[in-house]
Amino acid sequence: MTEYDIDEALRKAVARIIRRAIRLGEKKGRIITITRSASAKPVDIRELNPDTPAGSDRLQAFLRGKTNFYTFDGLGRLSEPNRIHWTALNRPLHQRFFLTILMIFTMFLRGGRLKNRLYRWAGVTIGKDTEIMQVAWLDHFCPELIFIGDNTLIGAFCKISTHAYEGAGKFRVGLVRIGDDCLLASGVTMAAIRIGDRTRVLPNTTLSPFFARLHTDSVVTLSPPTVTRDEKRVVSNR
Repeated sequence: MTEYDIDEALRKAVARIIRRAIRLGEKKGRIITITRSASAKPVDIRELNPDTPAGSDRLQAFLRGKTNFYTFDGLGRLSEPNRIHWTALNRPLHQRFFLTILMIFTMFLRGGRLKNRLYRWAGVTIGKDTEIMQVAWLDHFCPELIFIGDNTLIGAFCKISTHAYEGAGKFRVGLVRIGDDCLLASGVTMAAIRIGDRTRVLPNTTLSPFFARLHTDSVVTLSPPTVTRDEKRVVSNR
């Protein structure tokens, strides 16, 4: 799976969310915005309508390049009568229900070909000879944004998330890319991140929001997370 394919999958997911957000925003009388980084200026999603020529051009320009996640805001607080529930922006109710049941059922299966086949059916990209242990949780929100390479082990009780709800009607959606020949020990937690090949992550380590990328041949320890390379050069310290 190329980096281009991965980023294109994120663009398609964001365009789908924008379409639903525009319809729901008009119905509820809310202005919903999107940003591609914490410091970026919010953009009114109505300006990025993929179903109009001008909006489609602006959307392509907005989504150009690489980023790990996008943030949607303006859905309203719990007390507001015209609040939009953030999960409604992603897919229709019947699709959300189906993916939730499928991913929860698959989570409890032992690692094997059937488990990988069901995850692929849900949209997850899984390489050859990759094993996902029991009770490892793969996000049902946007499973098509999870990419796992060949010969990688995902340990029990790992958590791989493609979204994060920040409260007050604000949430993020992003991609997770795990390379070839990686080892994620039991209890590893991550959200939007790109992990290079042959990376080893020790048990109960939280990767996101500490890292956006782990380079090839990295070794990640417990909190406070420290990443080293095979050549013993320190890549990042917290």
